[in-house]
Amino acid sequence: MRLSLKGFKKDGPTAKLGVYLTQDNILAIDEQDQTRVYQRAIARHEAPGAALAAFIEEQRWQGRGIQLALGRGWYQQLQLPRPKLPDDELPLALPWCVRDLVNEPVDNLLFDYIDLPPSAHGEARIAVYHSARDRLASLVQAITPLCPVVTIGVDELALANLLGPDIHGLVLYKAPGQELTLLFIHHRQWQFSRTIRGFQALDDDSISADQFIFDNLLLELQRSIDYATGQLKLMPPEHWYLALPARVTPALAQSIAQIFNMQTSSLSDAVLLPQALPALGMLKGGGDEATG
Repeated sequence: MRLSLKGFKKDGPTAKLGVYLTQDNILAIDEQDQTRVYQRAIARHEAPGAALAAFIEEQRWQGRGIQLALGRGWYQQLQLPRPKLPDDELPLALPWCVRDLVNEPVDNLLFDYIDLPPSAHGEARIAVYHSARDRLASLVQAITPLCPVVTIGVDELALANLLGPDIHGLVLYKAPGQELTLLFIHHRQWQFSRTIRGFQALDDDSISADQFIFDNLLLELQRSIDYATGQLKLMPPEHWYLALPARVTPALAQSIAQIFNMQTSSLSDAVLLPQALPALGMLKGGGDEATG
C-alpha cells in the first residue's frame, strides 16, 4: 500500500516506469528490465519537472506510465485520530481535519491518508500525507506531454511493497544523503517509522566497515523497537531486512544476529542500490489500488 494523490491519478499504459524523486536525484527502473537502475542528477538550478522530462527523452521512455515515489523533501506526514466519517467522505474532509496542524493554507496542499493500527487505548488512527499542490502540478505538467502519470506515492510506503504479503518485518533503510530510517511493515502495510540521526558516516566510502562501532546504532534500534512494541503495542518484527551501503551490510548483519538473535536479509545488492528501492516498490505495488 502506498499513497496515491488522486488529483493526478490517470489511466496509464501497460508498460510502466518506477521513478523515485529526491531533492537532487532521479532514479528509475523499467518494468521490462527490473535488474537495471537508471539515475540522473538534478542540476542546482534545474527544475525537477524539466529534469525528469529530459531524463525521459534521453532514455526514450516516451509513452511509459510513470509510477512516481516522492522523497522526504516532497511531502510531510501527520498522525491523528481517525475522524468519525464514512470512508467515502474522509478524503474530502482531510484539509479541514488538519488545517490547524499545517503551516500553510490547505488550498495549497494535496492530501491523502492511510489507516494505522489502533492506539494503545484502542483508538482508530490515520496518517495523513500532504504535499505542495503547485509543486506537484508543475512536475506533472512538465512530463505529461511525454508520459502519463499513473500514480504518485511516497518512499516509505513504496518500500512496504518489497516485502512478502504475509511478512511482519522491520526494514533498516539508508540512502545516500538521507538519515537512517527504521520501518515496521505488516503484510505490506506501513505501521511505524523512526528517523535515526547521527549515522551519515555510513555513506562515507573512505571508512571501511571494520572501523565502524555499531554499539550506538544497536542501542537506537533497541529503543525504537521497545517504543513500537511497548507504547504503540505493535507486534515484534519476525523478519529483519537491510537496505544499506553494501560495504557495511555484512558487519551490521553479524552484529544484529549477535545482539538480537535475528538473521537479516538484504533488500539491496551491487546493482539494486538502496536509493533505487522506492522506484522498485512502486512497480511492485502495481498502481491500480489507492488509499483514502
